[in-house]
Amino acid sequence: MIIKILPLSFISLFLSISSAHAYLDPGTGSIILQAIIGALAAIVVALKLYWHKFLVFLKIRKKINVDQNNDQEKENN
Repeated sequence: MIIKILPLSFISLFLSISSAHAYLDPGTGSIILQAIIGALAAIVVALKLYWHKFLVFLKIRKKINVDQNNDQEKENN
């Protein structure tokens, strides 16, 4: 019985939400802005670290064999 009532009560709770008329001070806005900038920075760093793997996954670039790459560097020196 409770299992049937619980989802219905959550749905009715979310459908009957009224405005809070809350005050957001500048500190709250600053924290939200910092969170957005931090998330964007994390995405940029993750893309930079895994860019080649991402391109290999999309089949834009071929997978580089590390042994062949090291052999080519030794021949060039």
